[in-house]
Amino acid sequence: MSFMQRIQNTLRLRGVRYGANASAMTILFIAIMVFSNVLAVRFHTRYDLTAQKEFSISQQTKQILQKLTQPVEIIGFYNGQDAALQADLESRLKEYRAVSAQVSYRFVDPDRDPVTASAENITTYGTVVFKSGANRQIINAIDEKDITGAILKVSTTTKTKVFFVTGHRERPIDTTDPTGLGDVKQLLEADNLIVEPINLVISATIPLENTVLVVADPLDAMQPSEEAAIQQYLDQGGRMVLLSNTLSPAPLASAMAQWGLVWKNDLVLDEQSQVGNPVAPAVLEYPYSDITKDLAGQASVFNSVRTIGTLAEEFPEGYTVDALLNSSDNSIAATKFDAGKVETQDSDEKGPLTFGYTIETPAKARVVVVGDVDFVTNGFLKVTQANAPLFRNMVAWAAAQEELISVPTQEPVDRQVFITESQANIIFYSCVIGLPLLFLLTGVAVWWRRR
Repeated sequence: MSFMQRIQNTLRLRGVRYGANASAMTILFIAIMVFSNVLAVRFHTRYDLTAQKEFSISQQTKQILQKLTQPVEIIGFYNGQDAALQADLESRLKEYRAVSAQVSYRFVDPDRDPVTASAENITTYGTVVFKSGANRQIINAIDEKDITGAILKVSTTTKTKVFFVTGHRERPIDTTDPTGLGDVKQLLEADNLIVEPINLVISATIPLENTVLVVADPLDAMQPSEEAAIQQYLDQGGRMVLLSNTLSPAPLASAMAQWGLVWKNDLVLDEQSQVGNPVAPAVLEYPYSDITKDLAGQASVFNSVRTIGTLAEEFPEGYTVDALLNSSDNSIAATKFDAGKVETQDSDEKGPLTFGYTIETPAKARVVVVGDVDFVTNGFLKVTQANAPLFRNMVAWAAAQEELISVPTQEPVDRQVFITESQANIIFYSCVIGLPLLFLLTGVAVWWRRR
């Protein structure tokens, strides 16, 4: 038998054929894996297949990142014991980097690189530094809201000022009292806004550029000169949030009439309350608007609410007036109340009742009016999930800074599975005993057939 015949006979052997096929499949598999990794490196794409998109950044954050015009450097300071936290942050920052090439990040171990830690004035582990140009911001959290907020702070060159009108016993912004607005001030400052009081008697004019005026339930009437200053501000395209409670004097009634609206002297009673009090109605469903579009399913709670009526079937020409907040179908606007005693009458208007509007004027002014101020006080702001984002969205919309609207905080999804003892036994016997036994019997059957 010649040498070539021996080779041919050897190749015809079943073992050789199987071995050759296995080798070819192995080589092909390795080639596919190498090619796939090359493509993954060159064309990086991430997919979030979770039901709640827990590992994806929000559309609002993407819009902010797409508008970045200068580099933002992020430095995380973690030591070896914080590897899990560093991994979580890095996973999230990859999403930011994938949206904008202006974002870069790196991590520094303060123990191994104390020079960099000292230069950045880092004293605690888990600190994250954001730098852009001469701006610098430090946070100690890794939620999307905190990261996006820090990026906004270091990348924004012009800051918006929010002026709270004073001098008429409005709600103060510098107190922790339950009826004050100290928490609101912190909320807005966290969005890189400057919050200041303004007295229109002392300051006869309101700065127009990058400002929002907040009138928070004045208990004393404004002087004609003050109302004229506010009217001039709005006529030039100013922005305002106007809040008023039941029993309070109707503020800026002439401006309200100009928009086709009027404050009503009533008190909303609503059995749909999150705090078990009919005078504290809760809103669970919102008319669609840029302010509330991301608040679906989240409750906001109000207190001592007055409704807002319309003066005609149609709003004045050139004005865009849209409902923002409505009470439930089970509500009623009581008009007989005094000294804490409330009585309803057959003539009282039934729900749903509108107590919040957005207005856009021909002069491009933006105004939000709400028949309640308590929902933003220290005592109510954090009662429910939606109160804080609702107000910050009002200010952001009025300021025409839609990128600030509702950068949500991703809540962890609880996926615990509770099973009975019988179900646990089924899982144990089927997985721990059944599957291995099935594989064993299959192997014995295959061996017996080939034997």
